[in-house]
Amino acid sequence: MTFDVLCVKGLGEAGDETMFPGVDGGGKVNQELLDGDSAQQLVARAIAVRDVGGGKARTVVEVREVRAEVFITDARVILLCSKYDKGGGWVGSPGTALMLNAVSKLRAARRSRGTALVGHIRYPWLISVGFSPKQGWLDEEVLRLVVRDGTADPSRLLVVDLNLPKETDSGAVARAIMLRAVQYRTTHETLTDDELASFRQLAESPELARPQPKKFAVYAMPTSWQAKPATAYPRTV
Repeated sequence: MTFDVLCVKGLGEAGDETMFPGVDGGGKVNQELLDGDSAQQLVARAIAVRDVGGGKARTVVEVREVRAEVFITDARVILLCSKYDKGGGWVGSPGTALMLNAVSKLRAARRSRGTALVGHIRYPWLISVGFSPKQGWLDEEVLRLVVRDGTADPSRLLVVDLNLPKETDSGAVARAIMLRAVQYRTTHETLTDDELASFRQLAESPELARPQPKKFAVYAMPTSWQAKPATAYPRTV
């Protein structure tokens, strides 16, 4: 199974949580020790995951008109949508359509427990985090996370866009993620002196200026790891 950022899991379903979070019977994401106890929580109205390799974008997964919970922890950004199939839309590739069929069967088989659309981006995987502020009253704030899927051959560059409510400051959210990612990488990894200096310089950099309409201002991480099981947890060598 490739890393599409989002996947469907049954509530209380046991299994590996390296690439995708687990969800308990009450619909809450299973916490990890490195998540800490000071997660920032917000809401996304839509989530789109696109493969942007080869000079053109291909939609991997997209859910619209939903209320997805976003948790910014000390170790990762978690996405949780427990009602993605009610009043929302699902768009994707033929493979995603097959996945949706499987989802329907899964929901029928697990009515008592339900399912959730869930995913996470661990900070070692984060290539960059950007934001595009609203331009008018009807616009939404957009947060953009970029990762490289190392489970695919060849690897895939994935862009994850989160549409946030207009009252949410996407620039502040992007900076909060950048700062937590820097803290995680400099605390839990063995970095070279140059890498450490680059991360510290990023953390001390001023807030990014507001980008042009429909453009993104981006915090680029000095280094990152491809998203795969071997890079999910702290690397000390």
